[in-house]
Amino acid sequence: MMELETKIEKVYDLLKKRSINEFEVYGSATDTIRAESKECAMGSLSTSRESGIGIRLIMDGAMGFAYGADADESLVSSAITSARYQFKDHHNQLPQRQHEYDHVDIFDDDVRRLTAEECIARAVRLEQSARDADSRIHNVRKASFSRTVSRIIITNSHGVGASATLTFASTSTMVMAKQGDDNQSGYEFDYSHHLSDIDVERVGRQAAKRATDMLLAKRMQTAKLPVLFDNTTTAQMLEFISEAFIGENVIKGKSFVGDKLGKKYFSSEVSLADDPLDSRGADACPFDGEGVRSRKTVLVDNGTIFAFVYDSYWGNVAGKSSTGNSMRGGYRAMPTLGIRHLCMEPGNEDMAQNLKGLKRVLKITDIMGMHTANPITGEFSVGVSGMLMEEGAMLHPVREAAIAGNIYDLFSRVIAVGTDVREFGSVLCPSVLIDAIDVSAQ
Repeated sequence: MMELETKIEKVYDLLKKRSINEFEVYGSATDTIRAESKECAMGSLSTSRESGIGIRLIMDGAMGFAYGADADESLVSSAITSARYQFKDHHNQLPQRQHEYDHVDIFDDDVRRLTAEECIARAVRLEQSARDADSRIHNVRKASFSRTVSRIIITNSHGVGASATLTFASTSTMVMAKQGDDNQSGYEFDYSHHLSDIDVERVGRQAAKRATDMLLAKRMQTAKLPVLFDNTTTAQMLEFISEAFIGENVIKGKSFVGDKLGKKYFSSEVSLADDPLDSRGADACPFDGEGVRSRKTVLVDNGTIFAFVYDSYWGNVAGKSSTGNSMRGGYRAMPTLGIRHLCMEPGNEDMAQNLKGLKRVLKITDIMGMHTANPITGEFSVGVSGMLMEEGAMLHPVREAAIAGNIYDLFSRVIAVGTDVREFGSVLCPSVLIDAIDVSAQ
């Protein structure tokens, strides 16, 4: 990956020679191996290596952008031409030189050294563990394992100089369980920057459990009762409401909480932060997509709306500093503003303690149709499945139920937060217990 540094230097010099005074050079290189098991043998194997350069430059207030695999005159010319045909916007800016970046533990040499054969072996172990977990598992649709090594370099004309090498390991599988005429699916995954965190056999067993737990699920009668969202479904809801904390949406009037800064709106049990310095997150890095120093931003403090996030552009529009929330999908993409790693503070006691004394609770383990919810108003109507519980014990699995309401209102009615924190790549959260809501049979 050393050739990336050479490309960066070459483009930097070319820009200087063309008398471009305000520019950014973003370079990335990736090395990926992905293996998939089928019938407990190698089903597929792919390897890829790629590197390239993205250039942003500002000319008379207009932002130009171009990208390519090679660092040459044509790439610089394309960026200049792009700027000439863009609208002038005085809010366009590139960040200034940053102070020293924090260390984030996102590189593992054990991941880097993984061979194709070792990735195949892990994928096969993943599938085998799912099949061995329960005799009712009759099909494994996909069992995959991958590893990626990435190098990122950002430099600009204001003195920003940021670089990092990252590793990623991930595994996932989808299985099918059958009992009589009933078929149920179960999906599970794991992801980390560190190989020691990935247990493919546990993932296989958990996928099998998710499928078998739902076998012979029943419909439930319409009722109003407390609802326990497991950490998986909580993550789905948090990912949805995260859009409300993005400065661009606040400025455009597209944020439900945009006018609630400093006000207590959520339950006191709810505290949220965006923390890209947490090495568990997929976008964990010492800097953001334009080289601004990463930092933890508290969004909700014990129910009170505390802050929103900005990149350089939208921070300039709002008259605020960037919070280090520029995101980049590689050298081909312009940076965009977003939540990088949404973290929910866990509770002080196990959720089982909070369930004591509650006669019946619906534990929701799957939500269908969350994408149909209104991101501005928060109104939703979704299908759910899970487990009906009594005094903390499982009664039976539930299928074809539905809930509706306002997702922001749900977080104002949280009565307990669990300790079962789990990482989902962009969201880190535990389970949450909501006071009585209407659950209807579909």
